[in-house]
Amino acid sequence: MSIVKQIAVAPPLVALFSLAQSPGPAFAGGDAGGSTGASYGLSNATTRSIVKTLSRGGDRCSRQPAAYRCDCYRWVYKRAANQLEGNGAYSEAKGALEQVERSLAAVVAQNRDSTQPTRRRALETYTPVKPAAIPKVNRAAVQAMAKAETVLLRSPANKQEHYTRIAQAINSNKVLLRSALLPGGVIRFAATLITGFLQKA
Repeated sequence: MSIVKQIAVAPPLVALFSLAQSPGPAFAGGDAGGSTGASYGLSNATTRSIVKTLSRGGDRCSRQPAAYRCDCYRWVYKRAANQLEGNGAYSEAKGALEQVERSLAAVVAQNRDSTQPTRRRALETYTPVKPAAIPKVNRAAVQAMAKAETVLLRSPANKQEHYTRIAQAINSNKVLLRSALLPGGVIRFAATLITGFLQKA
């Protein structure tokens, strides 16, 4: 190869070598893989979608008959966790939501009321719990949600803005679940206001 051709070919090769050595961009929809660059998958759109799923779902579940309420919440957290599938930036949030789902599934299975039929909504089937077990089941659900909230609020600093919004949505679910067993409508009304605010966020 002549000296002229060598000079012409050299710059592109150098550029290609530099590109190969530099770290590639992290895609918002994929797994960032490891700790480096994991935050690049965070987005307002994704966080807003999770908050909306939790808030609207929680509001709907609060209107279910008490025996079916806990399993309704299980589906809400299952849907929210599924929305984060493959997005490594939300790994802690996904794990927290899945833990709530597993906890609710376990407590519903332990207290299932086989004398009542299941309720269906679209592709979801809600399993009832025994009337006498409703207070215990609700307490277990609240505890599971509180644990998830704590995990999110203790997240790395670069995720705090997004995770705090998800934690607030979980907290609104806790308020709705607690108020469902209380007489009067003041607390229920306040929880509804909180849910509406989160939906607009």
